[in-house]
Order: sequence, then C-alpha cells, then structure tokens
Amino acid sequence: MANYTKLTSRELKTLLDNYDLGEVLQVSPLEGGQANSSLKVSTQRETFTLSICDEKNEEDIENLTTILAYLDEKRFPTTKLIKTKDDKKFVFHKSKPVFIKRFLKGEVIHDLTPTMIRQVGRAMAHLHSLEPLDSMKSYFPYGIEAFDTLLKEEFTHGYLDWLADKKSYLERTIDPDMPRGFIHGDIFWDNVLFDKELLVAILDFEEACHFYKLFDLGMAAVGCCSYDGCFNLSKITELLGGYAEICPFTTHEKSQLNVFIEYAAVAASFWRFRQYNIRYPNPDNAESYKELSVLADQIHTLNDPLLFT
Repeated sequence: MANYTKLTSRELKTLLDNYDLGEVLQVSPLEGGQANSSLKVSTQRETFTLSICDEKNEEDIENLTTILAYLDEKRFPTTKLIKTKDDKKFVFHKSKPVFIKRFLKGEVIHDLTPTMIRQVGRAMAHLHSLEPLDSMKSYFPYGIEAFDTLLKEEFTHGYLDWLADKKSYLERTIDPDMPRGFIHGDIFWDNVLFDKELLVAILDFEEACHFYKLFDLGMAAVGCCSYDGCFNLSKITELLGGYAEICPFTTHEKSQLNVFIEYAAVAASFWRFRQYNIRYPNPDNAESYKELSVLADQIHTLNDPLLFT
C-alpha cells in the first residue's frame, strides 16, 4: 500500500509491543492501496498486516474495526482483526490510528476470469444480505454529496465542468428510493483475494457504509470488469449473474443499473482527481482520473440497459 507514513525501528517496536504477536522475524512494506501505509509483519507464529491510517480519523477507524469484528462474527470472508493485549481494536502512532489484521495468503489478480467474477457477485449478494450496523454512515464518502468540495473551489479545470454536468445528470436520473444496505463501496480487483480461482476474501472495508446496493455493484463493475479504460460487458454479466443467484433483481433495479455504474465511475474519478491533484499532488498519477471518467462516458452512451443472466 501507499507508504505515506514511515516508521523507525523504535516506532514500529513501540506499536507492536501493544500486541501479543510473538517474536518478529521480518517486516516488509505492502503495496496496492492508496489511503493507508501498511506493513507485512511475520512472526514465529503467523503473519499480520499493520495499517497506519493516513486519511481516516479515530471515528472512522472505530467504525471500520467494529465492521471487521461484525463480519468475523457473520463468517463473511475478509481479514480478521487482531486486538491488543488489553482488548483494544486499534492504537495510535502520533495522531494516526493503527490496527492489525491477520494476513491472508492468496493473490490479487488484475484480469479476473469469469469464474472469479461470478464469485465476487455471489459474495456481494451475501454482504448485502447482512443487516447494516447502526454506526455505519448513510452516505458514500466520495459520492455526490462530496462533489461540491471541488466544484466550489476557485480554480478552473476542464474536469470540473465535466463533473458538474455529471452531478446534474445523476441527480436527475437516480431513483433515491432504490434499495440500500450494507455495502463495501470499493470492490476493485486489488481488494479481492484469490487462491488460484477460489475467492479467499474481500479486503479493505474502509469505505463501507449503509448505501445503495446498486452503487456497490456499479463500483465492482468499474473496478473488476474493466481494463485499460474499457468495460468488458461479458464480465459485468458474470458479476450480475453471480449476484442474482442469491439476490434476484427487480425490473426497476435493472433499469437503474447503468446509471449506478456511471455514478460509481464518476465517484471514483472524483476521488482520484482530488487525491492526486489537490490533496497530495503527484505528477505520476495526476491524470489517472481520466481512465475512470472515460468509463463513465462509455456507460452513459450505452443505449440499452445491460443484459445479464
């Protein structure tokens, strides 16, 4: 994951002393995410992931660790939270929350096979069937409500005109009465772990909330069913087909699917633009939002609702 926070050997030891993990044998950075600094910690007992939350506050991590404990109770396939010696769910490094999870063996696959995609759909249906926790937010952290944080800024950029047009379209087109539930919100390919072609876990519930179920499917379509800025409609069919095996779609849900995929692509592009052009300017990633804005425009021009079995 992105290593925004660097730890000295002494700082790492201080953090690990809060836990009963056994003798540490090796520590190495983990790559793949974009909002935490994470380390792989191997001990003589097993292997763990230590995450320093660079963009989440104490309330956010209280919610996240509560969610992980809840998912463990419900036997949903995700990483298991490890508590401290005095039963705390997280500690602090300076002002940043830190938590530890059990490391799961497996790999993330960029180009998921149809068999893998269908398993993701089934897992999402199981997740959406869980009762949302009372503590969960009722909005998506970088959904429509957040767009104005950029649109009200006093600077000019072509992306902001595009975002304003999309916001207007989404507000006109989305049915606010569509079903809501326990959603992950960020099921991209690098948040899904496989052992060969068997789904091991869905990872990183930092954005989980009580929100539109179709939005979650839309984000999974963006994150698992596209490659190099182009949707693979047959993979979207597998995703939705796996989901429908457990949670069949209504006719109205089918009619709203395209706009929710577009919504997810717009939201993801917004996050990348803000992240790499405003919050943490990074020339290497400054234009990464374009891949997602292109996806939003692709689904917008699709004349018919997506077909699935």
